[in-house]
Amino acid sequence: MISTEVLFRLVRGPVVVAEPLATYTAIRTGGPADFMVNPRDRADLVRACDYFSRQGVPLFILGKGSSLLVNDQGFRGAVIATRLLDRIAIEDEIAEVDAGVLLPVLLERLRQASLTGLDAFDTMSGSVGGALRRNAEGGSAEVIDSVEWIDIVRKGRLRRLKRRELSVGSTLPLAGEEVILGAGFRLRRISSKEKRECRQETGGNAVPSPAEGISVKVFRTPRTLSTDEDASPGELVEACGLRGKRIGGASLSLTDANTIVNAGGASSNDVFELVRLLRVSVQEKFGVKLNLELTLVGFNRNGCDDPFRT
Repeated sequence: MISTEVLFRLVRGPVVVAEPLATYTAIRTGGPADFMVNPRDRADLVRACDYFSRQGVPLFILGKGSSLLVNDQGFRGAVIATRLLDRIAIEDEIAEVDAGVLLPVLLERLRQASLTGLDAFDTMSGSVGGALRRNAEGGSAEVIDSVEWIDIVRKGRLRRLKRRELSVGSTLPLAGEEVILGAGFRLRRISSKEKRECRQETGGNAVPSPAEGISVKVFRTPRTLSTDEDASPGELVEACGLRGKRIGGASLSLTDANTIVNAGGASSNDVFELVRLLRVSVQEKFGVKLNLELTLVGFNRNGCDDPFRT
């Protein structure tokens, strides 16, 4: 049984009971978590994870929430937010980065330090931890391509996974209960000429940040397509005649058929049912099983990435 007195004594960061999660997600839907903890640093996070694990309480790690859909009934467990884990340390061509750092913030720091290697992710607004967990893709690159190591919590203990232990794939080889604390990225130093050219391309020093909006990308785009005829998830969905399809307050974007928009008053169930319709329609018409970009929390079992799988 959880003792809030013990929890407040163990964790230095803010702890909230029955915290609504909708405001922490890009799509702005979802019910409350039993507990929300905001650790102040890595040690704080480890203590929180250890306490909840020993009590048998399910955990979910929350980054920016840009690819998150929480059940309307909420999450029966503890959400641990990484937003206060924001350290970036750069030495030579290695950047050691905490999981809570937002990608636009990291990219700006790297540009200031004349380092490149993660520029393919300059249109993403999520956290480093979230990008690592799902092995985010930017064009033909994956975030794991630049990783030297990843620091995780495994069974209450810190462990550093070196690059040779990280296999390339759609997700990293981590168990559901393992928590990403941060990572080291090997980058490349650019010349003054390259830096000037980069600034000209981006229109200045600022990293362009995507429009926030209340929308989410639904399916992962394969890293490579085998033939010129291969279609992206959005093109497959559009070919099913579903552009603009709406269920309740959830609507498929008119400009990007791989994006669902909260058109007003949407519930997580509206979004979930629209995702199900898109996936089933594409599989029936083309025989293609689309993989989710969304992380679904509280559907079927807590923290399950894909409740549609058998």
